[in-house]
Amino acid sequence: MLLWAWRANFGLPPAALSTPAKQLHPVFVEVQGAVAHPGVYSFPEPPTLAEACRRAGGAALGSEFRGEEGKLSAGKLPSGARLEVTSENGYRLGRMTGAQLMTLGLAIDPNQASQADLEALPGIGPALAGRIIAYRQSHGPFKKIDDLLAVSGIGPKKLEKIRPYLVFGGQGAPPLDHQK
Repeated sequence: MLLWAWRANFGLPPAALSTPAKQLHPVFVEVQGAVAHPGVYSFPEPPTLAEACRRAGGAALGSEFRGEEGKLSAGKLPSGARLEVTSENGYRLGRMTGAQLMTLGLAIDPNQASQADLEALPGIGPALAGRIIAYRQSHGPFKKIDDLLAVSGIGPKKLEKIRPYLVFGGQGAPPLDHQK
């Protein structure tokens, strides 16, 4: 019987995957603060502020949860975002820590990273993380990954080791200081 079943499917193309491509790369958002279940949540596509809050058991968001222009925010949160809901129905938006980003397989933007974020990268200790920040502060933001070679202590080998963990140009989560 098994031979017949195998022969019946022989030569047929494999069945199409039923999982949409967007689910292959989930969006991770950390929700903290005035919610029942704080934590990191996975979404199949970038969620709105209200969707992320609801998923974490936050209060039903109505017109009092306001975004940039004083209306319910419909902006989408990128992967690696950290949403802190305040008890006054406001919010603070930032980035997850470098260690969290690395654990989830998300990249770190060295132009926004703190010293602790940079230390999460393989082979980057406190001294080198400090030099990266000092270089960034004195020379401006890095434009491309190879610009890190100008930092004392980063050579071609180290750069190749950290390259897969870096992202540039606002492709990550929003800056730490956004709040409403």
